[in-house]
Amino acid sequence: MGYVMKKLFLFLVVGFLAAWSAMGAFDAEAQTQPMSSQQQAILAEAWTLTPQWTATAGFSGLPLRNCEGIYCGKLAEMAIGTPVDVLVNDREGWALVHVPSLNLYGWVNTNNIVR
Repeated sequence: MGYVMKKLFLFLVVGFLAAWSAMGAFDAEAQTQPMSSQQQAILAEAWTLTPQWTATAGFSGLPLRNCEGIYCGKLAEMAIGTPVDVLVNDREGWALVHVPSLNLYGWVNTNNIVR
């Protein structure tokens, strides 16, 4: 019985993947470039990818950092008014955000974003 179940499971997985591919889930044009290991490490700190709220950059040159703190490296600088999706607010002055226009994840100081 175990062999038959394994074959049935494999058949269902292959069928699911084929259907998913037919719906465009594996569209090469839709996937621009793979996420860097640094971005993967930043996202590992998030327990959700659903934004808690949306905000905008409060000043031009707002740094998107790779960790919580002014000593952390800058991934990018945002222009004033750049929309950000807040994923995690650590309640200590830093928020993990997604910047859709840059397609980057990183940390910003919550004093420098406007709801």
